[in-house]
Parts: sequence; C-alpha cells; structure tokens
Amino acid sequence: MSALPSFVHPLAHGTEEWPTAFTFPFRYTPHPLCQRAALIVQDKLREMGVTEGKMYGVLVVRRGAGLYFLAAYSGQMLGSYNHSWFVPPVVDYLDPDCYFQKEQGEIVEMGRRIEKIRSSEERKTWQERLAQLTAERDSAVAEAKRVYNEGKEAGAELDPDYIRLRQFQKANIQRAKRMHRDEIVELEGRLAAINAQAHELYEMRRQRSEALQDWLFEQFVFLNGRGERMGLKEIFSRRAIPSGAGECCAPKLLQAAYQLCLEPLAMAEFWWGTSKPDHYREPGAFFAACHNKCYPILGHMLKGLNVEPDPAIHYEQVLGRIEVVWEDEHLAVVNKPNGWCSIPGRSDQANLFDEAHRMWPDIEGSIVVHRLDQDTSGLMVIAKNVRTHRSLSIQFERREVKKRYVAILDVKNERIGNEKCTFPSSGVIQLPIGPDLDNMPRRRVDWEHGKEAVTLYEVLGEEERGVRVAFYPQTGRTHQLRIHSASPEGLNAPIVGDRLYGQVADRLYLHAEAIDFEHPVTNERMHFEVKTRF
Repeated sequence: MSALPSFVHPLAHGTEEWPTAFTFPFRYTPHPLCQRAALIVQDKLREMGVTEGKMYGVLVVRRGAGLYFLAAYSGQMLGSYNHSWFVPPVVDYLDPDCYFQKEQGEIVEMGRRIEKIRSSEERKTWQERLAQLTAERDSAVAEAKRVYNEGKEAGAELDPDYIRLRQFQKANIQRAKRMHRDEIVELEGRLAAINAQAHELYEMRRQRSEALQDWLFEQFVFLNGRGERMGLKEIFSRRAIPSGAGECCAPKLLQAAYQLCLEPLAMAEFWWGTSKPDHYREPGAFFAACHNKCYPILGHMLKGLNVEPDPAIHYEQVLGRIEVVWEDEHLAVVNKPNGWCSIPGRSDQANLFDEAHRMWPDIEGSIVVHRLDQDTSGLMVIAKNVRTHRSLSIQFERREVKKRYVAILDVKNERIGNEKCTFPSSGVIQLPIGPDLDNMPRRRVDWEHGKEAVTLYEVLGEEERGVRVAFYPQTGRTHQLRIHSASPEGLNAPIVGDRLYGQVADRLYLHAEAIDFEHPVTNERMHFEVKTRF
C-alpha cells in the first residue's frame, strides 16, 4: 500500500465495536471511536496553542485492517486553510499563486482606483465650488421671489409705474436663476465625466467579482461513496449558494477520505476554543452538522455509504406513533414523540400537521394551535375546525394556557465539589430572546431587540444524567426553555441532548408533561398530564 499523508492518523481501539453504519450527521450520538479521536485533536490544539473558537470534526476510517482518523476545522484556522496535521480544504483559494487571489487582487485594486477618483482633491474642490455657486444662486432666487411677493399692492394693477416695477422684480427672479450659470454648467459637466469614469470602473469590478464568484463555485466539486462528482451549482440548483459552502468540517473530511480511497466509518463534530458571551458553546461539546450549508452537500456525498436512517424521515421505524390522549368533535390532545415536527418543513419530515390530516380526514383550518420543537416530546392541542383554532389561539395569546415541562439539565459534578446543582432550587428566569441571524436556526439572549421571555422553574431532584427540573413558561418564545437553561445568564446548564445549545445525545431530554386550558365550546377547564418516559 502507498504511504498515507500526514493528516491520516492511526487510531488505537480497545473493546469498542466498530460502527455497522455511518453516522447520520444531523442527529447522532458520537461513537466511542469518534470521542477518542476528538480527545486526540483537542490535545493537538492545546499543543498548538489554538484558542480560536470554531467547529472541529473527526472522521474514523478504515484502510484494510487498519483503523485511522482524519481531523478538520471549519473554514480557516490561524488565517490559513493548510495545516499539515488536518485535512486540506476542498479548494484552497487562499494560495497566493492561485487564479482566485490574483484576480481578487485586481478587483481590490479597481476598488482602490474607484475610491481614489471619488476622494480626489480635484473632485472635492469642484463639488465644494459647485455647492457654493448653487447656494448663492438659490439664495438670490429666494430673495428675488421674496421682494416680488412682498411688492404686491391691491388696486395698483393699472398704475404704469407699478406695472414696470413688477416687471422688473419678475425679471430679477429670472436673472437670479441665471446667476453663475456658465460656471455651474461647466462644473456639472466635469463632475459628470469623473463620476462616469468611477461608475464604469464600478461596473467592471462588479462583473469581474461576480465572474470570480462563479469560477470559485465551479471549483468546488464533491465526491461521494459511489465515486460520482457534483459541483456546488448543481447541488444548490434550486437556491442561492450560501457563503462558506463546502468549507465546513464534514465535506472536507469526506472529500479527503474519498480521494485516498479510505472507508468512512463514523464522524462527529465538536466545538473548541473561546465563545462569544451570547453564543456560548462548551469546549468539547458535540454538535450536528449545519443544515444551511451542509445538508444539501452531504445529501450528495453520503450516497454510496450505509448511513444510519434519518429519524425525521424513517419515523415509522424510529420515532414512534402519535398518541391520542383525549378527543371530541372539536379538538384533540396528543402526545408528540420527540423527532416529529409540529408543522411541515422544507423536507419530507414527519410532522403533526400531516399526521392529523391522516388521522382525521375531515378536519379543517390551521389545526396546530401551538408548537413544540422537533426534538421535544409531549402534549399538544389539535383544533379540528376554524372556530376552535381561533378560540384556543386567543387563550395562548392571552397567556391563559398553563403548561409544565420536565427536563434533565447537563450539570457536571466537577463544578462545585460533588454537588450537581449550582443554581437555586426554584426561581424565575427573565432573559429576552431574539433570532441569531448568523447561526440560524439558533436563537440568543438579546437585551436590545429581543422579546420578553419569562420562565419559572423548580428542581425536582438529581440523578445520573443530571438534574431533573420542572419548567413553567410564562411566555412562548422559540427555544425559550433551551436558551434559559443553557445561557450563562440563566441556569448555565444546557438540557441533555440539546444539539443546538449543548451536546448531542440519543434525544433531547425535554418533555411537555402537562397542559391546562378552557374548552372552547363547553367552557370546561381541561387538564391533561402525560409523564415523561426518560
């Protein structure tokens, strides 16, 4: 066999069973081999003195009877795409000798020329002189109009002297309008010519920039397990190509493995380094691959591999069925298993809206009155007609519906001696929440623009996985309980299995256990409770 490059590292293994199917990268529990490889990468990062916060990934591969792993980082590390210990980028457009950098240099130079034209002393002098002359002219016109308007005398229309005066005043307005005319026309012509020069350069720069972006997209061509190739333009044929597509860990790892004819066995991604205060991620925590950039790319790259089933698609085998807790002709209360979406999404995912239509073909209207996150299990109310939906929606808007959630929080023993719980046994969390536009679908604490979010909580006890807590949300913001748990300003303890704000696990340990509302027709107060199975 040929020698392997420096970024392929041997991986010792003990009694762990080798994976029987490749990791489904958007919902997974890290394989023990990936966890061991991740620890090696973290030691390497410490050795290198890397503190830059970003996502890193490991890919466990097989070559013959040997076990190895590859490591990657998202985007650049320490300002470079190339570090010999890590896999190379799919396309290294930071290489100073490559076409991209040379063309980019010329585009940047065109930008400097445009700025030089726009900020030249000559242009500035002309603009100032034109502004001065225009102001003098406008002032003279305004004064002439004032004199004309104030000189009007009722009953003097037949006086010859008055008529001559009015004609003179009116002519003064026209003379004022012609003030500095020749110099103004000349200056406007000069500025128009120099602005046209700058605009021409701007259009040339725009066209070359767009052409260079297209060229770069064409360079990103990805392999898959069948040996097939597909470029970014074809992969994203129905949507805009997001910035940084193809530069995340997963595509880089799989591309390197395919190019070296290594068999991918398992993959995991984790955070390492510093975090922004409002984007806290615990170093070493595992995360799913991103949907925005990686989902379409990996849809191609995973073909040919025996991949674990996607729980969101193969729900009949994995997710469990929707359980009807109670129903009448107006509404139903159901217990949603984790993994089901509340409403249809972009892909063919299991969702309560479609399932409700299957279960009750005659229902009408919006049906889903409130939502639970896909990863959250528990009680939801289904409206079977428009009137019921409207009435229940008003109750939710007025905060008349009472809900109780149960969660297990990931509190590490080592934080305070042998005590897991580092926060009061009960309390109120008030942290405003807004969208995290740079990291959708994540949300974040936003004191400036966020919406009010209030949660009551009480600790129910401690157990092996963490601390069991009951939540009583007073508002209904997206990801409210998950953010209030994970945020350092909240409980500073993410919910176990929270793949957005904590670490991935077999599921999100959050369950909507109880709900209390008024029946829209009978006005009876309804209370339902389904204990969590975790």
